[in-house]
Amino acid sequence: MRLLKKAPLFLILLISGIFFFLTAVLGRNTVYAQIPLEPEKQPVLSVVFRGLKEGIHPLQVFDSERMCDEVQKEEVSESAEVKQEETVEGMPEQAKIPVLNGESQQKPIVDKEAVTKVEEEEIQAAVIPTAEPVPYSIKNIRTEPLRESTREEYLNHISADIYGDTGVLRAAEYAFEPVTENYFDDALFIGDSRTVGLRDYTDLSDHAYFLCETSLTIQKVFTREFKGKGTLEEVLAAGDFGKIYLMLGINELGLGTTEDYVASYTAVIDRIHELEPEALIFIQANMHVAEEKSKTDKIFNNQNIEARNRAIATLSDNIQVFYIDVNEAVSDENGYLKDEYTYDKIHLLGRYNDIWKQFLLTKGVKTKSE
Repeated sequence: MRLLKKAPLFLILLISGIFFFLTAVLGRNTVYAQIPLEPEKQPVLSVVFRGLKEGIHPLQVFDSERMCDEVQKEEVSESAEVKQEETVEGMPEQAKIPVLNGESQQKPIVDKEAVTKVEEEEIQAAVIPTAEPVPYSIKNIRTEPLRESTREEYLNHISADIYGDTGVLRAAEYAFEPVTENYFDDALFIGDSRTVGLRDYTDLSDHAYFLCETSLTIQKVFTREFKGKGTLEEVLAAGDFGKIYLMLGINELGLGTTEDYVASYTAVIDRIHELEPEALIFIQANMHVAEEKSKTDKIFNNQNIEARNRAIATLSDNIQVFYIDVNEAVSDENGYLKDEYTYDKIHLLGRYNDIWKQFLLTKGVKTKSE
C-alpha cells in the first residue's frame, strides 16, 4: 500500500510490463507465431504491441491456451478408444494410388464425431453458400482425398498429405505463355501479408487491383471488410476482372485439417466463379519458409505447407482454374525459401518481391480477346 501511494504510476507500469511479457511468451506458438522476434535486439513484450497493430488482441492468447487445454483433456479421456493411425510417412503404397471417378481407394480412418465443437464452427464459418451448384469446366473430376486426416495429426497440427501429386501433375501439363505488365490490367490479387509485399514493393499495383491484409485467411476472405474498399463480394460486383489470383494458407496452418482447408478454399473458388463467371482463377501455391524456420517450427514448416499446396492444386482444371507455384523461383535446391531473400524466414525482403512478379509474367493464359 505504501508503494502504491508513493509511486502508483511505477507500479502500474511494472504490472503492465509483466502482463505483456507473459502474454507474449504464452502466445509465441499460437496467435503470435508469425511475428518475428529477436530478443537480443528488442524486448519480448514488443510482440504484443506489434500484434495489436495487426489486430491481435492480447486476450486472444488466453482463448487460444484454453482451446488447447480443452483439446488435450478430450484426447486423454478418449485415449482408450482412439487407435493410433498411420502418419503420412508410414502410408502404405496402395494409399498413394489416385482416386478415380470420385470413388475412394481407401476407407476413412477417422470418426466424424471426433471433430471438436471448435473445429465444426471453423468449418461452418468457412462455407460460402451458393444458390446453385457451379457448373464450370471439369469440376466433376476434382480429386477426392486418398484418406482422412487422423485424429493424432489433427491434435498435433500436422497437415496430412492426403491428395498426393495428382493435382500438381495435372497443373504441370498446361503450357503457360510469357506476358507483359499490361496483362494484369484486369487482374485482382487476394492474399495476406505476403501479397501486401507484392503490392508495396513492385509496380503491379499500377496495373492490378489488390485486396490483401496481414493475417487474412481463406476462411475470412469473404467476411473481411477491406479498409476503404469494402468486402470481396462488393469489389467483385463493382469491378470487371478477367483474372483473379489467390495466395492464402500460411496463417491457417495451425487450424483444422487439410480437408477443412480444402473445403474452405473450394467454397471460395466456387463463389468467386459465381460472381465472376468469365474470370480466370489462379491458385498460387503458398510460399515455403526458410530452412531454420521449417526445421524448428512444428506448425509453420514446409512439410505442412506442401501438404496443403498439393491439396489445393487438385482444384485446378487448366481451363478456367490454374495452379502456379512461385516456390520454383524463390526456393533453394532443397525447397527452402532462400535465406538471402527473407528478413524473418517467412516473408520476402522488399526488393525480392520482383522475383515473384517476374515469375507471374511467365505464367500467362491468353484469352481469345488477347
